[in-house]
Amino acid sequence: MMGNRAFVRLWLSQFASLAALYGLNFAAVMQMEQATHSSARTGLVIVAAILPAFLASLLAGAVVDRRDRVGVLMACHLARAPVALAFWLVVDRLPPGPALAALLAINATLAALSQFATPAELTLLPDLVGRERLMAANALLQLSTLAAEGVGIVLLGSLLFRLGHLSLMGMLGAGLYLVALVLVIPLPRGRIEAGRGDRPWLAALAADLRGGWRTIAGDPLLRRVTAQVTLAAALLLVLVTLLPGLAVRTLGLGADAAAFLLLPGGVGFGLGAALVGWRGERWSRPGWVNNGLVLLGLALGLVTVLSGWQGGPALALLAGSILLVGGALALVIVPARTILQERPPAEARGRVIAAQLALGNAVAVLPVPLGGALGDWLGIRPVMGALALLALGVGAAGVYHVQH
Repeated sequence: MMGNRAFVRLWLSQFASLAALYGLNFAAVMQMEQATHSSARTGLVIVAAILPAFLASLLAGAVVDRRDRVGVLMACHLARAPVALAFWLVVDRLPPGPALAALLAINATLAALSQFATPAELTLLPDLVGRERLMAANALLQLSTLAAEGVGIVLLGSLLFRLGHLSLMGMLGAGLYLVALVLVIPLPRGRIEAGRGDRPWLAALAADLRGGWRTIAGDPLLRRVTAQVTLAAALLLVLVTLLPGLAVRTLGLGADAAAFLLLPGGVGFGLGAALVGWRGERWSRPGWVNNGLVLLGLALGLVTVLSGWQGGPALALLAGSILLVGGALALVIVPARTILQERPPAEARGRVIAAQLALGNAVAVLPVPLGGALGDWLGIRPVMGALALLALGVGAAGVYHVQH
């Protein structure tokens, strides 16, 4: 894989752009917290980006399928560089009120533009590596996503925050986007033609927007995998929402311990992605997804049981079960993404991927408030137990479907 220069360029480009995105998101959250000391307003940084991301993802698939995908990727990187630079100018030059409003706009714009970059990257990948190496390539991209999150948040964002120069994240982000642009320029071009016929552009656009959903609806495997990967992402959001309460109300720890509970999950995800990349042909793609969901249900069940125990050994076992949760999520997400790339026709690939991203963005609105409310009403452990049963049931149903 490392001998494939085109893949390496795409891989490094994705890493640079994601490190910029994660670093800028973290910097925006910290800047809002510093200025307002309000959790509700800080949460606006994230919530305000969901709707633009959802709307952009509806259009992204049609754009990626109608245009040169490398050109779309170049345009995304080029457009995000001045937006990142605006972060530096906003934080340093504007008074607090307008600066905070501008931060929300910057975050929303970056989220919207990223919805075009991600399908462009994912639709390019099968053409660069071929079907036999697609699972391994997706595993490497997932590992680099995890690494980019660490670099953007921990190395760049946190360091600049401690040094008191958070605004410099805008300059670094702009530089990283330009690096990503330079890396993708030499990639092989190839435009997928999907004829519009003689229809007016508005009718053609409406047909394009329906195209991804229609392809998914017409393929039982795509329907099932789209639902499974969206469910896995929703379960992750609910789990992240419940972890602070689990740390404080159930385990009797400090609220900051929630971050340490997340760490084994990140390590587990990296190990799971590496396993899929190494042993990807051991099972079929759907087999990995189904067994990953079963493992996710069992791991969440362990978290539910162990969170009722006390003492150091119990915490160590709990960390191990959270590591299993992260690994199981990788077993679901990497093969599911591979299926979404290779299953649809090449001319509809971008619209299928964008449709799944749009569904994920739409579903992302519900888990945080719903999971938190149910945790307050029913208790955290019962809600986590319900999540475990849901994942286990969906995974078991998938295994049964494949076998019969």
